[in-house]
Amino acid sequence: MKAFNHMGYHDLDEGAHAAHRKAIAVAGEQADAEEVARIVDALGFDPVLAGPLAEGKRLEPGTELFGANVDAEELRAMLARYPETVRGQEVARARAAA
Repeated sequence: MKAFNHMGYHDLDEGAHAAHRKAIAVAGEQADAEEVARIVDALGFDPVLAGPLAEGKRLEPGTELFGANVDAEELRAMLARYPETVRGQEVARARAAA
């Protein structure tokens, strides 16, 4: 399970229950991700399911999403753009070679 690691701690503190909700990506197996998504929502953020745990790569340093403090619509757009980024292409090549 991967969640809460792409946003800085200060943004987590200031963003919870804000009038314009920020989004938190959740990567993991479906049942677990849905449970974590409920927790994310209860903490005042919009959960965005990012897929299985392997897709947590999209949330790591070196990606557009790392450090992002955005709403759900923009977070979904960042997740969708990842395969076309340099980092996304590097990961795809590594996975194909494995």
